[in-house]
Amino acid sequence: MKNKIINSISFFLIILIISNCSINPATGERELVLLSENEEDTIGKTEHPKILESFGGVYENKRLQNYIESLGNYIVNTSELPNKKFTFSILNTPIVNAFALPGGYIYLTRGLIYLCENEAQLAGVIAHEIGHITARHTAKRYTQSFSVGLLANMLGAVNKNFLLNDLINKSASLYLLSFSRSQEYEADQLAVRYMIRAGFDPQEMGNFLKLMERYAKLQKKIMRITKRPSELLQTHPNSSKRVNEVINKSNEKIPFNPIIGTEIFLKKIDGIVFGDKPDEGFFVKNSFIHKKLDFSFNFDKNFYFTNFPNYILGISEKETKIVFDLKKSTEINDKKYLSKWTKTSLKKIKQYKEEEINGFRITSGIIQKKKITTKIATLKNPNFIYRFVLISNPEEFKKLESSFDRIVYSFRKVSNSPDLRNIEPPKIKILKNSNNTGFIESLKKEANLQTKFSNDFFDVINNLNKENYNKKERLKFID
Repeated sequence: MKNKIINSISFFLIILIISNCSINPATGERELVLLSENEEDTIGKTEHPKILESFGGVYENKRLQNYIESLGNYIVNTSELPNKKFTFSILNTPIVNAFALPGGYIYLTRGLIYLCENEAQLAGVIAHEIGHITARHTAKRYTQSFSVGLLANMLGAVNKNFLLNDLINKSASLYLLSFSRSQEYEADQLAVRYMIRAGFDPQEMGNFLKLMERYAKLQKKIMRITKRPSELLQTHPNSSKRVNEVINKSNEKIPFNPIIGTEIFLKKIDGIVFGDKPDEGFFVKNSFIHKKLDFSFNFDKNFYFTNFPNYILGISEKETKIVFDLKKSTEINDKKYLSKWTKTSLKKIKQYKEEEINGFRITSGIIQKKKITTKIATLKNPNFIYRFVLISNPEEFKKLESSFDRIVYSFRKVSNSPDLRNIEPPKIKILKNSNNTGFIESLKKEANLQTKFSNDFFDVINNLNKENYNKKERLKFID
């Protein structure tokens, strides 16, 4: 009986391979692919609205959108699918990333676009994503995961080894996490091909990855992270060194005087919103302003704040943290509320205080647990409770408690403050560089960036270093 099942499996697999082999348009090789191109188009069309919703929607900037579409379609024309319709979307998020869905859907984040230095770097990112689509990497990944799952079911019919089934099923799920390194390498090979055909300098692909690696180091420094890479480097694991190897091995001949396109690119991004999506709150120097939820607060150079979907996190040099969130509630923010919120008994909340400042009822207290000192503070209006937490060791707590108190006491409604109502979110402004002594240093001081790490951010976004410090003709200024 077992031999009959195995023979049936073998016959089924042969039929499956024969009926689903097709020529890969990018490589010219015959491959087993279970998804048809129409099915890929359907997947992309179905998932497209979900991607837009998950990443803050489309960044509404007609001039920039037209530029991205024009550049993208120009590169598509150099590919093996020149007649395929591609959809290019700019995601309204400061996250630095780019990715593709089957069916010709390509996404670039606002953060990635303004990190690029020139048109060739942006073209390299787009060409890489086009390569994933022309090489049908999603279809191949699906085929691999389906085949593993199918094999698991077949082996289960022959041998009731649940450990083996579990192992194979877990392996199948890994194909859905991201493209493999070999697929990323192939996408780079195709990107180099398309860039050279389009007249761009492919070396800028490697230059952008170097910039990304620099940006990722700054992000780790800010968030005190030692292991996790950036979003782009997680999904695009090839290093700048690996990309340069691809370029050197390419059979395509780099054109004489290739396109870099610094001037035109900087003109196109002039005025683009910098940082967080305005509807989700934004930073103006050392202030956080949320017009939609009608509140703001100030902070000092001891902390760097990051806006997450459900909370705001401030981190000091020695990892003291401030966490802010809010809760829709009609409860009274008294000591009982602090106890319930922190899951701490009333008697363990020390130095409890009640105050009225800026029209808010403010309550606060301190909780000591082993080597961690925590200060909590809440502000109440009729519909919301706004909550701040300072988490530190006892030594740092003494130094930073006053900074925490100033943040809490600065809390106010945007609608009650004419100076806040008219503030716009930061934008990229392109300025001409100057040979005047101290010009760049003065720009750093004036830039609309949080004080902590402002110099680092300015240097990274302009890719400034000792060699090119006074050689850049144009600079990205955060206005």
